[in-house]
Amino acid sequence: MSVSTGEKDGPLDDGGTKSVAELKTNIVNVEEGISEKSAGSTESTEYVPNTLVSGSRLALIFIAFMMAFLLVALDQTILSTALPTIASRFDAVKDISWIASAYFLPQASFMLFFGRVLTIAPAKIVFLVTVGIFELGSLFCAIAPSVNFLIFGRAVAGLGGAGMWVSIMSIIARITTLQQRPVLMGLFGAVFAVSSVIGPLIGGAFSDHVSWRWCFYINLPLGAVALLAITFILPNHPPNTRLNVSQFQAWLNLDWLGTFLSVAVVTMLMLPLQWAGSTKPWNDPVIISLLVTAIVPLALFILWEKRRGDQAVLPLSFFRRRNICGAFLGAGFSQIAFVVAIYYLPLLYQIKGHSATKSGIDILPYMVSCVSAALATGSIIAKTGYPWPFMVLSPLVAGVGFGMMYTTNVDTSISKLIGYQILAGAGLGAILQNAVIIAQAEYVDNEALVPQATSLVTFMQIVGAAIGLSIAGGIFSSQLRIQVGNHAPNLSADIKNAVLSNIEAISQLPEAEKILVKAAYSAAIDRMFLIAVAGCAAASVAALIIRRSRITVSKTAGGAL
Repeated sequence: MSVSTGEKDGPLDDGGTKSVAELKTNIVNVEEGISEKSAGSTESTEYVPNTLVSGSRLALIFIAFMMAFLLVALDQTILSTALPTIASRFDAVKDISWIASAYFLPQASFMLFFGRVLTIAPAKIVFLVTVGIFELGSLFCAIAPSVNFLIFGRAVAGLGGAGMWVSIMSIIARITTLQQRPVLMGLFGAVFAVSSVIGPLIGGAFSDHVSWRWCFYINLPLGAVALLAITFILPNHPPNTRLNVSQFQAWLNLDWLGTFLSVAVVTMLMLPLQWAGSTKPWNDPVIISLLVTAIVPLALFILWEKRRGDQAVLPLSFFRRRNICGAFLGAGFSQIAFVVAIYYLPLLYQIKGHSATKSGIDILPYMVSCVSAALATGSIIAKTGYPWPFMVLSPLVAGVGFGMMYTTNVDTSISKLIGYQILAGAGLGAILQNAVIIAQAEYVDNEALVPQATSLVTFMQIVGAAIGLSIAGGIFSSQLRIQVGNHAPNLSADIKNAVLSNIEAISQLPEAEKILVKAAYSAAIDRMFLIAVAGCAAASVAALIIRRSRITVSKTAGGAL
C-alpha cells in the first residue's frame, strides 16, 4: 500500500524494485519487533501483521459492528420522546436534562482513554468488554427503581458506548484496506442517520403502547447477537505495538491523571451549557463560575499532556499535523449542525400540526440526502483520493440549506422545506464520516496510532453534538419565552406556561391565539438553524487547514467486501 497524505515529501515507497532477499529481511524485522526506542519506553516498534479479512467473513463482521453501532447511536435519540413519561414516573421533571446528558458525558470523557487502551490491548477484547459494559448499563436503566439509579445506568451505558465505537473503528482500520474505508464509513453514517430518525419514533411507541423500559430492554438481545458474532468470527489480533514492559506495567503507565483531567474539563464545560437558559439564566453566578473555572483543569490537562509526550491520553504531537487539526475541528463543528437539525426539524413540522410519528417521516429527505451524500462522496474519495474539496465546500452547501430554513415560517410550503432539507443533508453527509478517513489516512504508515487518531476525531464529534444540543436547548428555551411574549403578549400566565411546556396545548387554544403561538414557536425554531449555519461556516473554515494533497491508495490483496 502506498499512501501520501501531504505530511511526507513523497510516497512511502521509493518506487524501486526490492529483491526477494530484502523483502524477507524486512518481514523478519517486523516480526521480531526491532525497536529504536529506549528500553524504558512502554511501546516498542510498530507491529503490523497481515490482518486483512475478506469475503463473507468480512461481511458478517461488518454487519455485527453495524448492529452494535446502531445501539450506541440509538441510545442518543430514543429517549427524546420518552423522557416526559419517565420523568412523570419518577416525579423528577427537574432531572430530565441529567437523564439525557448522563449518556453523553462519559462518552466524551473516555473516548480518548479507550483510544489509548487500544494501543496496548487487543481491539477484539476491548470491544467485547465494552459491549458487556453497555449491556449492563442498559439493564440497570431497564430495571431502575429510581431516577438516580436510571442516571447511573445511563452513565454506565455511555462508558461502554465510548469503548465500543473506538474499538470498532480500530478493527475496521486493521481488517480493511484504505480504499474500502470511505464506503464503510459512509455506511456507518447511514446507520447513525437512520437511528436519529427512528429513535424518537421507537421511544414514543414503547412509551405509549408497551413501557418506556423497553427503550433499554431492546439493547439486550441485539447487543448479545453482536457480541456472540464477533466472539466467534473475528480473529483475535494483537495490538499494533509490542511492549518492552509487562502487560501489568503497561496498564500502570496509562495516562490516568490525563484521563481524570479530561473528564473534569468535559464535565465542567457541559454542566453550565446544559443548565444555561433552561434551569438557570446565562448570567447566573453558578453558570459564569463553572465556565470560568473550566479553564483551570483545561490548562492543567494541556501542561500534563505536554509532559507525558507520546504516552499521553491525547499526545499533543497529533496537532502538529494539519490534516489532523482540520479533521478534528471540522468534525466537531459539523456535528453541531447535524444534531440541531435532527432535534429541531421534527418540532418545526409538529408546529404545523403533524404528529410525532409523521414529523419523523417528514424529515426523511434530510436523512436520505445525508446518507446518499455520505455513500457517494466515500466512493469518490476511494477512487480519486481527494477528500479536502468535500470537507471545505460541502459545509457551505449545508449552510445555504440551513440559511434558507431560517427564512421559513409556519406557512412555508412542504415542498420548499423538502428542498432545504436536501441541501442541508447532502452538505453534511459529505463531511461527517470523511473526517475519520482523513485522520486514519494520516497514520496509514504507523497503524499503532490509528486508534488514537480515530478516537480523537470521534471524541470531537461527540463533544460537538453534546455542546450543540446544550447551547441550542438553552437558546431555544429563552427565545421561546421571548417570542411568545412578543407575538402573544395578551396570553394569561397559565396558558403561557402551558404552551411553553407542552406543544399539544397549542391545539386547545382559540384559533386567533393558536396562530400567534405557532408563529412564536416558528420564530424560536428559526434561531436554531442560525446555530447550524454558524457550525457549517466554522467547519468549512476549519477544513481549510487540511492539505490539498492526494491520498494515494494502492490496491492490496484481500479485503474485498
